[in-house]
Amino acid sequence: MKFIHRILLALCIFLNAPLFAKDKNHVYSPKKSKLAISVPNKPENTKKKLTSKSTDYTEKEKATSHSESILALETDSTEEDSSGVILEDLFDDSLATAPLLPDTVTLNLNEAHMPCETPRITSPYGIRRYRMHKGIDVKVAIGDTIRAAFSGVVSRVSYERRGYGHFIFIEHEGQVISTTVYAHLSKKLVKVGQEVLAGEVIGLGGNSGRSTGSHLHFETRIEGKAVNPIYFFDFENNQMISDSLVLSLEDIRSEIKSIETELAKHRYHRIRPGDTLSKIARKYGTSIDKICRLNGIKRTTILRIGRVLRCS
Repeated sequence: MKFIHRILLALCIFLNAPLFAKDKNHVYSPKKSKLAISVPNKPENTKKKLTSKSTDYTEKEKATSHSESILALETDSTEEDSSGVILEDLFDDSLATAPLLPDTVTLNLNEAHMPCETPRITSPYGIRRYRMHKGIDVKVAIGDTIRAAFSGVVSRVSYERRGYGHFIFIEHEGQVISTTVYAHLSKKLVKVGQEVLAGEVIGLGGNSGRSTGSHLHFETRIEGKAVNPIYFFDFENNQMISDSLVLSLEDIRSEIKSIETELAKHRYHRIRPGDTLSKIARKYGTSIDKICRLNGIKRTTILRIGRVLRCS
C-alpha cells in the first residue's frame, strides 16, 4: 500500500498537481498541467499601470517614490514622436544637421501671401524656455482664416495632442523656402497630395495641441533648416518684406550658431520607463527641487514617457 501511495505521489509531483489539496488556495485544474494559485484577500489594483525596467531601482526608492516623484507612466509616445521628432519643441533636432546652404539666395516674394491677417506675434523664433522654438506664434482667434504662404503641395495633414495639435505641412518644390508649417489649427481644409496656391485657404485658426491660447504656429524652412519667418513676412504691416529679396545667409548661420551654443550650456533628459525624479537628479548631479523649478513641475508630477526635462 505504501509502495502504491509513493507511486501516486511521484506521479502527482511529475504532473505538478497535489494528491490531496489540504490548502484550499491550491486548486487543481484538469485542463492545465501547471498549478493555479489564487491569492485570497488581494486588494484590487485600480491605479494606472506603472512600469519600471531599471534594474537599479532600489527598494528604498520604491518606498519613497510617492513623496519624491511618480514613476514614468506608460503612454502612447507617438503623439510626440510620430514623425521621428517632437514636432514643435524638440531642441535636439539640431539645425546643423541640415544640408549646407549657398552663401546667398534670391527669393521672389511677389506671389507670396501672408498666412494670416493679424499683426501680433506672441512668441518669436529662437530659444524659448531653453528649448528651440523653430517658428513664430501669431495671435489668431479660433476660426480665423489661415492661408498658404506659397504655392505648393500638401505633404502632411495630421494631429499631435501634445505637440502641434491640428497641423499642415506644405512643400514648395523648386522654391528657396522649401517647406512651411501651420499648427494649432481648429480645422484642416486640405488633404495630403493636394496642390494649393499662395493665398488659398488651408485651415482655420485654433488652440489645439500643446497650446495655452489660440494662435498660429508658423514655420519657414530652407533645405530642412528652420529659418526665422520675419526675414520674409512683415506681420505688423500685414505684407511681405519685399517683392524680391536677396538673402545673405551669414546672419542666419550666425543666429543658428548662437542658438546651438546657448542650448549646449543646458542638459536635458528624455523620460524613459522606470525613471523617477530622484534617479534623474542623481544621473545629472543635481537636486529634485532644481529639476522641478526648471521645468515648472512638482515632486508628485507624473513623468510621462517621452517628455523632455531640463536638468541644468
